[in-house]
Amino acid sequence: MLRTGCLVLTCLATVAICGGCAGHAPHPGQLPALTSRQRDAAMKALLGKEKYAEFVLLADTAEANAWLRKFWQEHDPTPTTAKNEFEEEHQRRIHHAIYCFGSSSRGGPPWDERGEVYIRYGDPNERRILDDGAGDPSSGHSAHPAASDVYGAAASDDPLSFDNAASEVWTYYRWNKTFQFRDKKGYGFYEMVPVTDPTLPPEDLSEFYASRLNAIDLQPAIYFHEYGKNLIDYALDVVRFHVGDNLWRVDVNLGYPLSVIGRGDDSSTISLRRTVVIRDDDQKDVYSDIGLLRRRIDSTQTSNRLMVEQKICELPSGNYNLAVTIDDLFTGKSGTYTKSFILPKFIVSEVHEISDIEMASFVWSIYEPGASFIKGDRMVMPLPSRIYLSGQELAFYYEIYNLLLGDDRSTHYTISYEIRDTRGKARFDFKEPGEFTSTARDVKQFGSIDLDKVPPGDYLLTIKVSDRVGRHDRSTIALFKKSG
Repeated sequence: MLRTGCLVLTCLATVAICGGCAGHAPHPGQLPALTSRQRDAAMKALLGKEKYAEFVLLADTAEANAWLRKFWQEHDPTPTTAKNEFEEEHQRRIHHAIYCFGSSSRGGPPWDERGEVYIRYGDPNERRILDDGAGDPSSGHSAHPAASDVYGAAASDDPLSFDNAASEVWTYYRWNKTFQFRDKKGYGFYEMVPVTDPTLPPEDLSEFYASRLNAIDLQPAIYFHEYGKNLIDYALDVVRFHVGDNLWRVDVNLGYPLSVIGRGDDSSTISLRRTVVIRDDDQKDVYSDIGLLRRRIDSTQTSNRLMVEQKICELPSGNYNLAVTIDDLFTGKSGTYTKSFILPKFIVSEVHEISDIEMASFVWSIYEPGASFIKGDRMVMPLPSRIYLSGQELAFYYEIYNLLLGDDRSTHYTISYEIRDTRGKARFDFKEPGEFTSTARDVKQFGSIDLDKVPPGDYLLTIKVSDRVGRHDRSTIALFKKSG
């Protein structure tokens, strides 16, 4: 199934670590509030150097809180639910760093550099403790107690001069990163040092300091949400049409493949819960819809058929974030897709523009009053997967705005189509639909193309509109796939 503009996040299994601790850190709700030093260090680890500099400029508490609230909403892996897993995971990492890698230093950071890495990357996939000959080699700490000020110890800062110190190596498979830490000063405070693993390329000091800068100072906290193994696959497409005065109509088209949807005991009933949320650039909800879809499906229908749903809303120009969650109530499968889109402002009203292309499985000129999917005088059945089967005609709908009127008080424009594969190696030109005329400056257009001569593959459909009166050319492009 083609997931148009969708993002799906997955996560490798990880193991929790707590070197030298008596078990895992308590749940965040069981711990006291963070100190100002801990909060500041946690914000640096969360945001990275650039975003943190932006955050600290907000002296006003209310403004800073609003900025941070927007940040959490932007990074919420499941925007359609009340829970923000990224924020909860960050809080867990902070308390874990305090509990397991904390420092009693009054002037230094609240945790050592293992804590800095842990807050940014989470649990490593592999952690190896190197025996230093002092204390328990499996603990991750030396036998020395923590000093009141580890930075006051008289010791060299050369990371290569502590080969016999307590050491451990963390590896993150997803990020292809390995970090090594040593208790260089013997106080249980671990610092990052060049990796000495013989299976890895040698790292000189300049490379080490650059990698340390990127891994700690510049790197914000990252997190990949585990959606689970029981994912439902569906299609999502967003199509924009201009309404006027910088107002847009947004079609959110959803396609549920019958082959993956569960059936009730009678094998002919499906039941889905669908949640759609759109937020503006300030992460405020501007549209939301929760619906329960219960339908009877003919058991003889082919498995490659999509059940299509369309949600329509009107929004002003701006930047938006869409989130859709589908829950199959019979199988327990669930899937969340997110997509960002822009509704631009129309600045020059004397130059014609073209909407997005709404890819369709068919366009009919005959329909019943009150039917769904109506565009002008046609029924346009969306094809959110944008996948066309062998023998199926490519159908589509689009709109043209701001055509200029000629002396006869009519518009005159021509249209041409082009199909080109996404690799740029094949091009298919089609006969131009010809010249059109209308008494309206904004027009609705329908089109279809026979794909018999187009082999299976991924393609771009380009529609070019030439305003004969205004002498302006505009094009719009849509991606689609022809299956074998």
